[in-house]
Amino acid sequence: MQMDLKERVRLKKAPRTELYSLEPPFPISNFLLELSNGCNHACIFCAHQKMQRNVGRMDKNFAFDIMQQAYDLGTREVGFYATGEPFLIPDLADYVAKAKQIGFDYVYLTSNGSLATPERTKAVIDAGLDSLKFSINAPERKMYEFIHGQDHFDRVCEHLKAVAKYRKESGKNFKLFVTGILTKYTENMKDMYFELFGDLVDEIVFKTVYNQGGYMPEIDTYLRCESDKEVKRICNLPFDAISITYEGYLSIENADYENMLVVADLNKVSLKDGWYGEKMKDFRRRFLANDLKGTLCDGCVNHRCTKSFALSPEYSNLGDKEYIFSDEKVKTRIQKAKDEGLI
Repeated sequence: MQMDLKERVRLKKAPRTELYSLEPPFPISNFLLELSNGCNHACIFCAHQKMQRNVGRMDKNFAFDIMQQAYDLGTREVGFYATGEPFLIPDLADYVAKAKQIGFDYVYLTSNGSLATPERTKAVIDAGLDSLKFSINAPERKMYEFIHGQDHFDRVCEHLKAVAKYRKESGKNFKLFVTGILTKYTENMKDMYFELFGDLVDEIVFKTVYNQGGYMPEIDTYLRCESDKEVKRICNLPFDAISITYEGYLSIENADYENMLVVADLNKVSLKDGWYGEKMKDFRRRFLANDLKGTLCDGCVNHRCTKSFALSPEYSNLGDKEYIFSDEKVKTRIQKAKDEGLI
């Protein structure tokens, strides 16, 4: 029996003490493949807008092999997204079909929806998709453009309606969700979401914006919700999440824009050896001891801007250089919105 989306979100932030060991059980869920790190939006809270890493695509044969490895180790759910937009992948349906062929119980996507045309969504649904989430981070056109960096609100709404219509007419049994990442400028707009999308989807789930694994400390200064009183973030990722970059690297973080948190190259070692390898265990040891100085995780967990270096410089485009934080893009967009009277 599948959990609803709100329960999934709750579990990701819950203090599940049985997980916190140097060799935790291999994850059943929380398995994300970054098929590409390309994205056609530039959300104001997202580090993609300032990413320096080259844009690329995961090798298809590698993806199929790593899915089989994960399944053989006990994983039963897989999602095809991380730092990028999955509908940029022309043959996205092939990955869904392969996952279902392997035997995964739950195959899911999160998309900004702008490229999720009726033809594209029908293809992935017919291939066996179990869940599709539209990430709509403002329920009004001008605010949406401010948040997403693209004037695609009307297009996304039409795509969502088309998916809902296809589900009703086809009788296909898949889940359809809307998620909204709330900022201080949108946290009071929840009712608008239900007015617009309540009759189309199974659930609408809200998340308060956070600093994206340490990449976006400026969120705490400019975008954090007034209702968010979090001072220390609970994180399960080193213990209960498989995050694989398009290059084939195992990372601590599922949104590792500059490969700062890579612990293994899965082109060279098996997924099992990467998950239980010394580098991963050493990081778990540091995490349990709250010895995160010099890593992105320190900034994420403790809500602060700190010096950060790659765990494995050989796999990061930054090498052994410090990651330099810049708030200029966020600050400029907020000032422009203020000048236009939007906020």
